[in-house]
Amino acid sequence: MGIFDFIKGNKKGKSKKSEKPSPEQKLFSEKAMEIVIPTFEQFGFQKHRIEIGNHFSNITYRKNEQYLKISSTTHPKDHPHYYSIAFGEGNSEDFFEFDWNSINLWDFQKKINPNRKLSNYDFPLKNELESSLENAKKDLLEFGASFLNGELNIFYQIRKERNQEKEPYKIRKLNKDGKYETTDEPKSLELKKKYS
Repeated sequence: MGIFDFIKGNKKGKSKKSEKPSPEQKLFSEKAMEIVIPTFEQFGFQKHRIEIGNHFSNITYRKNEQYLKISSTTHPKDHPHYYSIAFGEGNSEDFFEFDWNSINLWDFQKKINPNRKLSNYDFPLKNELESSLENAKKDLLEFGASFLNGELNIFYQIRKERNQEKEPYKIRKLNKDGKYETTDEPKSLELKKKYS
């Protein structure tokens, strides 16, 4: 069964095909559904949304307020191309909420095993795709086990530490004197306070 058959066959979750998927994003998503997603489902996460475009894919699964999201990019401006697994709570579709109320798998790795080399996963070539996703699944089970089991203490601790160091987005505009002034973007400032 291909990814598009899966999308059509599961009416519970929302799926969106915003543009014609590239062959590499389609293949990546199909293999992620085959290799990584069964682990999400094993822990009670259910399909929420799948988006596959020409240069990106997002596969989101939810369990109550928790969510897991596999995202990839092959956009020419996003070099090197990569994919990642995010762990979050709350609204997975709102950019600001996702940005301040989620962390990546490497955040767990850094906390649990600080000596390990950390990064997103390079977007794999076709012949490396299965082994890369198998490695991501292994890391998911090793480092994300607490989140998968609904134990959020480490998630909250990592999120707080990361957000304390992170600056709110800035808005730069001309004031009445014709000079530029920079202020904190209100929503990101509010979320920084909430999740720090």
